[in-house]
Amino acid sequence: MADLADAIISIHCSYADAILTGTKTVELRRRLPAISSGARLWIYATQPTGAVVGFATVQGVDRAPPATIWTKHCNGMGVDQATFQKYFNGASEAIAILLAAARRIGPITMDQLRQIRARFHPPQVFTRLTACETETLRKLAGE
Repeated sequence: MADLADAIISIHCSYADAILTGTKTVELRRRLPAISSGARLWIYATQPTGAVVGFATVQGVDRAPPATIWTKHCNGMGVDQATFQKYFNGASEAIAILLAAARRIGPITMDQLRQIRARFHPPQVFTRLTACETETLRKLAGE
């Protein structure tokens, strides 16, 4: 079953910037709840930025052993092989989120996020958004 709910994903600042400039088109994760092609990921850049700085559309999700993910997607990962291997050390599965149509916005600050969702905290992996929260984020993004 497709799940097209928007979500906020936490990404280190340098990787968030690489996604938004188009040099990184694959986000790597060790675990990720089900998300489908077409869903929008709002990109929360971790500290020192601490804000939603853009979004991208999920083009697909590939789950496979780390060696397979490296072979298939290394050109869009934005990391070298040593960094990749360190991140997936001991993991039997790697997850590659294929991203498209990235767009820089905002930033949408923590104060603004807490007006959308009381006691908002940056997600460890990602946080799904309700339809109302998505609508509010889209307005703040100027859509």
